[in-house]
Amino acid sequence: MTFYNAEPPGTISQGSEAAPVSLVDIARGPTGFDQRRSRRSRRLRRFNLAKNIRKANDINDLYAFFEVMNGPEHSFAITNILDDRSCKPENTPAANDAVIGSGDGANAVFQLKKQYKVTEVDGSTVVAIDRNIYLPVSGTVLIAVDGVTKTETTHYTVNYATGVVTFTAGNEPAVGVNNVTAGFKFREKVRFDTNDLSVVAEFVRVGSASSIPLIEVR
Repeated sequence: MTFYNAEPPGTISQGSEAAPVSLVDIARGPTGFDQRRSRRSRRLRRFNLAKNIRKANDINDLYAFFEVMNGPEHSFAITNILDDRSCKPENTPAANDAVIGSGDGANAVFQLKKQYKVTEVDGSTVVAIDRNIYLPVSGTVLIAVDGVTKTETTHYTVNYATGVVTFTAGNEPAVGVNNVTAGFKFREKVRFDTNDLSVVAEFVRVGSASSIPLIEVR
């Protein structure tokens, strides 16, 4: 199994799907009470892309991509346009979007993370879930310590294959609580969730692929 840092060719069509998938066992007794147990610590995404009305050459490019990936054997990257950045999809990433750690004056290595938040109705409590980000987009990562934006390569480096941020010697974040923050765009690591790719000949030299199922891999 190999990860290829490439995205499927062409744009996606209206009607494409993206969904986080939980894995929770639920046992419900006769009194109506539930017992619930999650079997994994984070949701995995599933996707079903649509590529409607494409020229024959475009469909050929899709075929070639499927061939190189050998169906579900190898993984690759996609951009989920509804969840592709540290902030909301209509906003621009900022260096204070997501907390990625607390400085202690010595630790230099931090994993990029995104928070998904819910505020309770009285406004007093914010519940946040962290999600590790492994495929940040090159040139989009912004890092701040104590609210001060740092400079890539001078103060820190980013591994764009793992999402790990490493501060350079002498620039380790000072002691603080949740004082290391980040903003970024990112992609998802996925594979085909099918052993065959079906396309439809719509007209002469025109086709479509209305269902391209994908699943996130870790």
